[in-house]
Amino acid sequence: MPITRKLPQKLYKYRSFGINSLRLLSKAEICYANPRRFNDPLDCDPTVQVDTDLASIEKLCFRMLAKAHGKEKALKEMRNHRHMSRECGDSMSDPKVKKYYMRRLGSEIKQLVDAEMGKCGVLSLSERWDCPLMWSHYADEHRGLCIEYDMNDNCCSHIKPVDYRRPRSIKITELMRWKLHSSPEAEQNVLDTYFFAKASQWRYEKEWRDIHSSHGVKQAPFRISGVYFGLRCDAAVRTSIVKLFAKSIPIAFYDLYPLEDSFRLKRRLVDTDEIEACGVETSALLDFKDIVLDQSEEA
Repeated sequence: MPITRKLPQKLYKYRSFGINSLRLLSKAEICYANPRRFNDPLDCDPTVQVDTDLASIEKLCFRMLAKAHGKEKALKEMRNHRHMSRECGDSMSDPKVKKYYMRRLGSEIKQLVDAEMGKCGVLSLSERWDCPLMWSHYADEHRGLCIEYDMNDNCCSHIKPVDYRRPRSIKITELMRWKLHSSPEAEQNVLDTYFFAKASQWRYEKEWRDIHSSHGVKQAPFRISGVYFGLRCDAAVRTSIVKLFAKSIPIAFYDLYPLEDSFRLKRRLVDTDEIEACGVETSALLDFKDIVLDQSEEA
């Protein structure tokens, strides 16, 4: 059963500090990642389950090859698959050879699905701002930031929660319903398995995803409502960001701190007026050079 959960009012993006993070803040940009580059090799890499007869698999494989490369190349590829399997025997009479032939076609279908889905971009967000593991993994070991987005007014096209219980495999019969019979339900099932199924060990991330037709930098489909500074975030980073953005966009800034009796993280509002009141520091060596020179002469 697909997950049906209400979209949270806020979602979060953990980031290390750098030029790309500044662009997220100043240019209202967001990056839809290439799923082929995810750190988890099982993520967005489902298997294809052969659950139908040989004739149906051949039909699906040919249709997908023809759409991707044209009819002539599709026929050539189909002939090659059949020829390679027949080197081991007759695929029509020998069950082992038939099984091998079906596996070859299933592998071809998997590559065609990957080529199609690999064009898409995936935006990963979280329900949580207080996850120590995510601060360590995605925010430069707590030196970075966590950006809060307001989801009450968004233009996300395909946003939904990751399903940590969904099977990893896509059935050939489901692909047939989509590719041969144009079933919207089957198409959605394939997309959900491809992009929203993830191993249960990642459940702590409470991840939501939005899917775009291409990967790369896009205009953000939501507004920033807050910035959280990691436990190890340098004071210069914190001060610079507050000074740059506190008066230009209406967002809240938070410092994190750990509870004394647990590993939980809490937040407190940054006093932006105090930071704004502080000017950019000058060199103490130059400010007090007369005193420093006097001490040098005495020495």
